[in-house]
Amino acid sequence: MRWTTLVLRVALLSAAVAGIQAVRWLTSPVDLGPRSRSKPAATAAPSPRPTTPTPPPGSSSSAERIDPNLPLYRGETRRLAAQAIDDTARAPMNQALLALARRSLGLPYSAFPLDHQAPERLLLDLQHVDELRFVENLLALVNSRQVTTRTEAVDRFSDHVRQLRYSGALVSSCRRHHDFSLWAQAAQQQGYLVNLTPFLPGASSRQRRLNVISSPAATDAASQQVDRRDCITSQEKTLAVNQAYVPLKGLSEVLPSLRSGDVFVLVSQQPDRDGSDGGLVEVNGNQISAIHAAAGSGVMRSLDLARYARESHGVIGLAFYRPVPNPDGRPQR
Repeated sequence: MRWTTLVLRVALLSAAVAGIQAVRWLTSPVDLGPRSRSKPAATAAPSPRPTTPTPPPGSSSSAERIDPNLPLYRGETRRLAAQAIDDTARAPMNQALLALARRSLGLPYSAFPLDHQAPERLLLDLQHVDELRFVENLLALVNSRQVTTRTEAVDRFSDHVRQLRYSGALVSSCRRHHDFSLWAQAAQQQGYLVNLTPFLPGASSRQRRLNVISSPAATDAASQQVDRRDCITSQEKTLAVNQAYVPLKGLSEVLPSLRSGDVFVLVSQQPDRDGSDGGLVEVNGNQISAIHAAAGSGVMRSLDLARYARESHGVIGLAFYRPVPNPDGRPQR
């Protein structure tokens, strides 16, 4: 009897051990050998285009080691650019320009945002603008829409800004188009704009000598950098622009020829200045308005473009340009 009981206990213990081993075998991972290199377990995200982050205050990093042509995105600009391109991807160009201009209403104004850099960088900012940067950003965005990914869209946006902003698409304060007429003339040569002004009734023209830099911030920055100052002085010896414009008294005849999304520039008689302001035309029936950036107000809408021009100090007329698609404007580096 005792022997039978002992045998029974041993049998029960062996069954328990076997059960535990079975559970361990069923729940343990299966080793299938080394993974295939041709079929990785997870696909890595594509590497973004290299950018240089904003150095922290007080950083001792060497500025001369930073490529100025690499984009420097301020704040939420990268995300905002991708979203703007997505939202207007299927719209005709002039409608996309108008939609993005309306979306920018209320955007804060930043006076001479590029003149505080030493050395100059490819600064991209969709959260703060001046008059020229506002129009420049819009043109760059609408020409960056023929893409397949958001990364490509943002890359093209930065390339278009560089192409529009700098002679030869090389970032330098001396290569930057500081004034509206020089900027528009370069944009026209590169296929971003068509100058409507010479073909409008009553158009006149003038030749103006220009001051490359007229902002106090830029002048102070230039005075601290001998190379920059010498470059600017050399440019100013021969810098002039042939400018067509419609005099204020003739605006009523040309306004019906405009459409939403056209670019306007206020032509000034102030010394050494070709244009004091600019923006986009907005057409609502018989009402011709302006969406533009203004000091103290940010991006705003002036309901009557002609009245706005007449009430602007020193303005003698306007120049008009029509944006055209330039999907191949990506510069070569």
